[in-house]
Amino acid sequence: MASIKYLFLSLTILLIGTCSWQKSFAQQHTPADTDTTVLTQMRKIFYGLKFNDIKDDALVTIKDMPKDSPVLIIYFKTDCGHCRMDAERMPQIAAAYKIPIWMASYQSKTELSAFATEFKLDKVPNLRILNDFSKGMHNWFDFKYVPFIVLVDAKGNFIKEFDRLPKPEELQEIIRTNDFLEMYQK
Repeated sequence: MASIKYLFLSLTILLIGTCSWQKSFAQQHTPADTDTTVLTQMRKIFYGLKFNDIKDDALVTIKDMPKDSPVLIIYFKTDCGHCRMDAERMPQIAAAYKIPIWMASYQSKTELSAFATEFKLDKVPNLRILNDFSKGMHNWFDFKYVPFIVLVDAKGNFIKEFDRLPKPEELQEIIRTNDFLEMYQK
């Protein structure tokens, strides 16, 4: 009888621990805005964010987003292991995304230029490397890990957050099936 009580107690503790871990994991990989209704997510617009393009030092704002395509924005750090792995793959897979990709970081233009050169990102036609000089994106989205990857529409409306770099076909399916992106569906 004592062994049954011990077994029951052990299973209860294990179950509580597992549930706590899952909740903690979900909180790490869930956007700060936990209301996941599409309408609520769409209200998360990033007006006012400003970047500098490291190629020509041009100011880049929401007005510079392509009018005919959503944009995949990847917020990264040059010393982040996952960010480096994604950057290494980017020259081979960027064209398969079929949409513009903006990679942004608060790090200096010198660090970003060295990173772009190291991974040949400056040769990828649909990719821009941006300096988030005001750290506005980090403050706006309040993310806790990098790479932080988000899909936004041409007006800067939040569509979806990813906890990893999505496969091109996964991203195309999201674009194809998202009601708010029907202008891009073909």
